[in-house]
Amino acid sequence: MHTLRQHLAQRDSIERRVFAQNQGILPNEDEEGDLLTTLAQQMLQPEHVRDVWADLSSEARRALAELARRRPGIPAPAFQRQFGELRRIGPGRLQTDQPWKTPTGPGETLWYLGWITRGFQKTPEGMIDYISIPEDLTPLLPLDEALLDTKPPALSPAPAPPAAQRDLGELLLDDLGTILAYVQNHPVWLRSKGGWRLKDLHHLLPRLRLSTIRKQPLETGGPLHLLFFSAKKLGLLTTRNRQQRFGKALRPWLEQSRAAQMRSLFQTWREAEAWNDLCLTPGLRCQEGAWRNDPALARNRLLARLAEAEPGHWFGLDDLISLIYDHDPDFQRPDGLYDTWYIQNAAGDYLRGFDHWPAVEGQLIRYIWQGPLFWLGAVALDDTGDLWRLTPQGEAFLHGDTPPEQPLSPVLSIDRDFTIVLAPHIGLWDRLRVALFTFWQASAPEYRYRITRRGLQRAARRGVSVQRILDFLQRASGDALPDNVRKALETYPS
Repeated sequence: MHTLRQHLAQRDSIERRVFAQNQGILPNEDEEGDLLTTLAQQMLQPEHVRDVWADLSSEARRALAELARRRPGIPAPAFQRQFGELRRIGPGRLQTDQPWKTPTGPGETLWYLGWITRGFQKTPEGMIDYISIPEDLTPLLPLDEALLDTKPPALSPAPAPPAAQRDLGELLLDDLGTILAYVQNHPVWLRSKGGWRLKDLHHLLPRLRLSTIRKQPLETGGPLHLLFFSAKKLGLLTTRNRQQRFGKALRPWLEQSRAAQMRSLFQTWREAEAWNDLCLTPGLRCQEGAWRNDPALARNRLLARLAEAEPGHWFGLDDLISLIYDHDPDFQRPDGLYDTWYIQNAAGDYLRGFDHWPAVEGQLIRYIWQGPLFWLGAVALDDTGDLWRLTPQGEAFLHGDTPPEQPLSPVLSIDRDFTIVLAPHIGLWDRLRVALFTFWQASAPEYRYRITRRGLQRAARRGVSVQRILDFLQRASGDALPDNVRKALETYPS
C-alpha cells in the first residue's frame, strides 16, 4: 500500500492540480515540487479531511469504508463493478472532458479527490490490481464503525422440510469398502486411460449402495469418480502394469476407525488441487488456455460459509447462493476478473463477464452442496435438493475433528445356512476379511455374504487358514456361531 505522498508522486502535474482544485486547496507556489508537498501536507490535515468528508455522498463514504475494512484493498474490477468505472483519461483530455463533473460513480469521485490509489500488489494468488486508500489517510477518515463490521449477515433458516430428507452419513465409505473388496477378490485390469473396464464396472455396480452411482456410474465428477480419486490420492489403490492393486497406505488406513476414515475422505477432497469442482460441475465445460483456477481456494471460501450455518437448522440453497452473490461474489476469482476464463455451457456458449455469475459460480455452489458435501455426509438434503442442513458429522469435519465412533458389538451375525449379515457400520477391515472367504449376495438393506467352498479355497490361496477364519467369526459374532457352521469349518480339510 502507498502513502499519500507516494500516490501523488505517481500522478502527473495536471492530475495533481485537479486533486488540488477538488480538494479546495490553493497552493502558494506554482512549482510542481511545491505543489506536491503542499498537497501531501494539507490533504492530511485532520480538520481538512473532516471538511472534505462532510461533502461526500453516502455511497462514497460506503466505498471508503469497504476499502478500509478489506486490506490491502479491493481488486480493481470488483471495486468498479460496485462503485463505478475508473475511466483511463490521458492528460490531454483531462482538462477538456473534466470527468469529475460527471463521474461514473462514487469511485471516480474519490479518484479525482486523490483519496484512492491504484496499483498491482503481489499476493499468494499472483499480481492483483488493487484499489486502496493511502495508508496514512485511512486513520484520519471519520468512518462509521457500523460500516466497518466485517461479519457477513447470517443466513436465515428455512422451514424444515417434510419427513422426506436424505442424509448419506457413511454410505460413501461403505461403497469404498465394496470397491476395495472387489479389487481384493478380482483381477482388475485398467483401460489405456486408467479407467476401469466396463466388465468390472458391470459386476461392481450392483454391490454399491449409493443409488446415484448406479444411475450414473460413469458420470465425471460423480460419487464413483470421487471414490476412485480419493482411493488413489490416499494411496489405498495403486496401478502396476495396468492392474489395480492395493497401495502401501491401505493397511494403516484400515486400522483407523470409520469416523477417522470418513474424515480422511473429506480432507482429501477439501485439500485436493487435482479435483477441480468448477470443471466437474454439470453443464460447464472448461476449455484449455492460459488461465487456471484454484479449486482449493474456492472450496475453502465456500466451506467457511458452511461453517457459519447453525447445526440443526435447514436453509435454502438459493438463499445461500444469493448471499454469496451479494457479499462474496469473487470467492474463486481473487483478482475480480470475469473475462479471462474460458468456460462454456452445454450449448457451447462462452460464459464470460460478471453477468454469467449465476451460470458459473451459482452452479458451482449448487454442485458442491448437492454433490461432494452431500456424498461425504457433511450436509443433508431434502427430497428436492433445494433445502440443506449441516450434519453433526459435517460440523466435526469443518473443525478438523473426528466424529464420535459408534459402538459395534457384535459386528456380524451368521445363519445356519452359512449366510453372514453384517452390522450397519462394520469396520472396513472386517468387511475385507469377510469378503475374502465368502461370496457377495446383497448390499441392501444390509450386507449379506455366504460362506462357500470356493471362498474358503480363495482364502487358503492367500495364506488364510480355516482356523483363522473360525476364530474371527467366533469373535466377530460375539460367540454366537451356529453349531453346524462351527462343525463344518472345524472338519473342513486344511
